[in-house]
Amino acid sequence: MNDIRDNGGRFRAGSPSPNPHGRPKKVSGVDASVMEALSAKIIVNEQGRRRRRSKLDITAAQIANKGAGGDLRAARMALDQARKAEERAEAHAVRAPVMTQVDHAIIARVVARIEQIILAREPGHDAQD
Repeated sequence: MNDIRDNGGRFRAGSPSPNPHGRPKKVSGVDASVMEALSAKIIVNEQGRRRRRSKLDITAAQIANKGAGGDLRAARMALDQARKAEERAEAHAVRAPVMTQVDHAIIARVVARIEQIILAREPGHDAQD
């Protein structure tokens, strides 16, 4: 196996490929197609300026604007999506574990031991092990 690589670790010219079938083809389905279409950038005019924005951003802005303008169906859709986004954010949020009294006691003992070691290293103090 090592005879197909040179000293620098590169494959030698003319040696058989270690991956004869190549990279696997990307799986394309409905979800991938929809996400690709929504992530496509287009040029829009916003407040007199031309900007490139994704179709998803533009669609979300239109739904929010229609909802704010009184379209109840668009308002419900916008609020539902906002609620789902908040729920996903909460589910993915990293919460610090709660420390118990036992944890606090262990930490206090470790801190006391470290202080004892530091004091023992200072000149003029006797080690108390």
